[in-house]
Amino acid sequence: MPPVVIAKDIYKCYAGFDPVLRGVSMEVEAGEMVAVMGPSGCGKSTMLHILGMLHAPDDGRLEILGTDVSMLDRDQTAAFRRGNIGFVMQSSNLFDHSTVFENVEFPLIYEGIPPQERWERVIRALDLVRLSARVHYRSNRLSGGEQQRAAIARAMVNNPRILLADEPTGALDAVTSRLIMENFRTLCHSSGVAAVMVTHDPKMAEFCDSIYTLEDGILNCRRRELAAVVNVTPDNPGEPGMPRGALVTERFSDVSEPGLLEETKSLYEKGLLSRIYAMHGSSFLKNPEDYTLPLAVRVIGIRQFFSGLLLFFRQLRDASSCVRDMWREAAEPGRKAGGLLRRLRAFAVGLALDRWGKEENIGYFYATDSGVLSDACFVAARLLDVPFAFVVRDSDLVRPDDSLSVKAGSAAFVRCDTESARAALCKFLPDMSHDKFLYFRDVTESAERLQGFLR
Repeated sequence: MPPVVIAKDIYKCYAGFDPVLRGVSMEVEAGEMVAVMGPSGCGKSTMLHILGMLHAPDDGRLEILGTDVSMLDRDQTAAFRRGNIGFVMQSSNLFDHSTVFENVEFPLIYEGIPPQERWERVIRALDLVRLSARVHYRSNRLSGGEQQRAAIARAMVNNPRILLADEPTGALDAVTSRLIMENFRTLCHSSGVAAVMVTHDPKMAEFCDSIYTLEDGILNCRRRELAAVVNVTPDNPGEPGMPRGALVTERFSDVSEPGLLEETKSLYEKGLLSRIYAMHGSSFLKNPEDYTLPLAVRVIGIRQFFSGLLLFFRQLRDASSCVRDMWREAAEPGRKAGGLLRRLRAFAVGLALDRWGKEENIGYFYATDSGVLSDACFVAARLLDVPFAFVVRDSDLVRPDDSLSVKAGSAAFVRCDTESARAALCKFLPDMSHDKFLYFRDVTESAERLQGFLR
């Protein structure tokens, strides 16, 4: 693999001064961590700014990721820099009265990244620097080390290939500095990010694979020992071949469902969950404050509903459509599915889930109720030919309708929230296998049983 940075015979001189850089040459490999040392005023920051395409050299060649950046115009240079290079300076430069999430999210807003993707990417960036537990804190409540780690996360949130750091530990104590450098080294060696760091501290330089000294405008290599880049598996890979599904709920996280957040965490830790779909706007940014999973909440809003409804009417006109067949089944005499409006809503939402399921490779749907959400999951699961499951409560069995028996017969399992709900469901459906009617005493058992059903 070619080096990600190739600097050859770089010269830089400011008017009225001696040359700052005199033929600097350097190559940086993917995953390599480089330290540049030297006395104050020797040109370290100038060199870093040239590598970051903030300044142009007077002479020489600079190639980044196989691109001769001297051939780019101003707009192309800015776009290339935003997409490939992250910067960490001595001062964290966070917005004091904004939360950690808002500070790290800012580059993604600038790039026009959708909100549901921004949450996931911010949490993953904070996980890299072990700061996801502070996601809702205002930055002025963080310690100096935590602020610098947040700055690293902000630099990493756009998944840059190159990280440039100017004295990132200069204002920190020794213990925090070591933690920051360990974070840098983990980032480089686990994800293949190339890092170039300017530092005065020889102890910090020892964390790097390569050490250069810059004196009188000339760069000398003191040490270069490249470490192997090891791809780290995600925290929740799950079992090989195990499908990863979507939790479909009315609102996430709903304070009226105290066990929902714990169950979501348990499913994610088992590697069974990759997405959350909610009928209403997500509230986890405000309550509760301990939500730190990199699972964005995608809202099935008005736009998605009407888009699904339009698609439904198109499908209804197609004689060979699977949607048309399902609609006829739902409208059979004797079926009490809650009326025309409920069926329309279920099919519209189901078609929206079908579209998202295809986009995000959803392996199953898990609805947190037995009403419209489970109807929609039933529709989406039929269209995608994947399993689905749903939750039944005591109140759902006071006056159950025939649609419950149809869904229960097709579901991979039905989770009952109490033992009495399971007993009532068994009584309502005496001819159906009761092995799939499950009552979980805790969320760990819920994840384990779901894992067993999906094997």
